Amino acid sequence: MRSIRTVVVIAVIAFMTAALTTTVVPAPAQAATVEGKACKKAGATQGDGPSRTVICAKVAKGKNKGKLFWQLINGSSTKPGCTARPNFTKDFIDPDHVQVVVPIGQQTAFGGSISVRSYVHSKPALDGQQLPLYAPVDMTLTQAAYYKIGTDPAYKPEYSLFFDAGCGFTLQLYHVKGVVGAVAGVVPKNPVPSSAGQPVTATRIKAGEQIGWFQGEAGKSVAFDLRMEDSSRTNSFINQARFASSPGASGELHAVCPYDFYSGAQRQRWLAKLGAPSGDPVAGTACGTISQGEAGSAQGMWFFKDAQVNQLTYRGETWNEGMPAGQYQSQIAFSVDPTGTVRIGGLNAGTPMTQMMIGQQGPGSDTWRNPLSVKSGGEHCWSNSSQSVKVRMSADGAALTAVVGKEPCSLLDLSRGQTYVR
Repeated sequence: MRSIRTVVVIAVIAFMTAALTTTVVPAPAQAATVEGKACKKAGATQGDGPSRTVICAKVAKGKNKGKLFWQLINGSSTKPGCTARPNFTKDFIDPDHVQVVVPIGQQTAFGGSISVRSYVHSKPALDGQQLPLYAPVDMTLTQAAYYKIGTDPAYKPEYSLFFDAGCGFTLQLYHVKGVVGAVAGVVPKNPVPSSAGQPVTATRIKAGEQIGWFQGEAGKSVAFDLRMEDSSRTNSFINQARFASSPGASGELHAVCPYDFYSGAQRQRWLAKLGAPSGDPVAGTACGTISQGEAGSAQGMWFFKDAQVNQLTYRGETWNEGMPAGQYQSQIAFSVDPTGTVRIGGLNAGTPMTQMMIGQQGPGSDTWRNPLSVKSGGEHCWSNSSQSVKVRMSADGAALTAVVGKEPCSLLDLSRGQTYVR
């Protein structure tokens, strides 16, 4: 049932756009260990030096019993500080099995959230086949989840796998359909609703060792996710404080391009596969950056004034799609993918929630405009066969008012919309 209210949900963003420069700030090479220091979010992990991973967990005994502290995961090194960086030497999947890989910094499937991982689309001709997945580097499995998406009984549960690659680098895989070998011996056996990792017995995996497999299924499962984070680097945003203070923004702050950990011809082969979701590679596509925003333009992410990153609320008409949904999401995004398609996420005239897409050809192409060109004080309306979105930038570029509806642009009234800030 729809109602006019605000619905709050902590979003687990595990699903599936020209990228802009992201400034990264390297931390000191010999960073102090955080082991034994207080933390805030149970289950959170981060690198703490070469082959060291710490997890935020409750202390079992002593004066701090029941309190959250960073604790070393079994199997991690005992020596903090690190200067090295992982060097991928093995393909994580046979490149001939891959149709396209998507740059980081695109939008997730439902839109409005930045993807901190690269979507790896297998070739449709290989749907139904078990495609082996391999460790690209020596690494240690520290967390895993066995989870089921949605309510479709025909959709099989999947695995998310979390690896410590040393030196504060973590590698994550999502939508893994099956696991093998040492990994199979330690992962959870019973499916749960969330892909969030749970601690497992630390298990060392050698480069080139098979860890599992992916199986494409047309219309249901067309890609798996490859995510790489570097805890020593911090991505920059227009409103850095919003991301730094949001518990759910770790990925946005520390995600890096996974293909840059290859070198030479191997790296070039993977970069040549970059393109838009479910499409073909687009020559010259960059690996992407997480921050899509450019001050003074509509490009990038916008938020309700007091919103935290990835803690989603909804205004206007609201409904439920297995999780709360609605017209105006607390964070929205305007981006352009490698094919030049404008993608608008977080603004929905009706069900189901999805990205609004406006190509340079076809339906709505007469309203196509790069959001980078919508400047301070400017106004524009995009429209396709499903809905229209009109926006107006404030004179100083600090705010954006948006209205969404099924009517044509000429009938949309901005006074009925919502105002967003960076």
